[in-house]
Amino acid sequence: MAKLTPAIYGAAPVDLGCMELDTSEMMFWLYLPIKMPGQFMPKLPANLKKYERIVDAVMDDVIDDDTINPKGRRWTESYVYLSVKITHVTPDAPGNRPGWHSDGFLTDDLNYIWADRNPTEFFITDELFGTEPDHRSSMKQFDWMARHLLRSKGDRLEHAKVNHLYRLDQTNIHRVSLNVESGKRAFIKVSVSDKPYVQLGNSINHDLPQHPLPTLERQADRNCPQGNK
Repeated sequence: MAKLTPAIYGAAPVDLGCMELDTSEMMFWLYLPIKMPGQFMPKLPANLKKYERIVDAVMDDVIDDDTINPKGRRWTESYVYLSVKITHVTPDAPGNRPGWHSDGFLTDDLNYIWADRNPTEFFITDELFGTEPDHRSSMKQFDWMARHLLRSKGDRLEHAKVNHLYRLDQTNIHRVSLNVESGKRAFIKVSVSDKPYVQLGNSINHDLPQHPLPTLERQADRNCPQGNK
């Protein structure tokens, strides 16, 4: 029998409440570094300053919640990244990777997500489960579990609320909505990690020259910022 991870998958995300944001400008920023370890205040390019509010909310959450910041240094010691994708989406091009998956799979990364249309769908179960420690195998298992194990009263598929900010870690199984309405969609993510994201194609913050330039080939089947997992 294949070795499994601890039984941690299928947890509910943390809803941090509603935030109204200005998403009138179309743009595409992918894992833009905005803070290095040892720094406290993020550095955002001028045309992303309008999203300081969401970054500040993430900073407050990381600092104030002892469950994710037990030693009190997590924010200061982390790399922080901002993704802003405001694009036209369709059912054939929903704007995010389809299929059940875990952001930060096999890492301690935190990912905060917000969307104003076609919100993320979560697979939440009363009985958390383990999976094979390989992203390809895990995605197949997540899909099977979501299709076959919605049995107990507490098991459910649940859509995120529009304009709400959610905290995700690797235990939260989710996918892009299957009911995609065509139109302009804003999706914003703030990622907090103990390792740098250096995949080719990631956005470069020229106001943060200390961050290493992207060098790692991007995988076709998984956008894992930390490389192969």
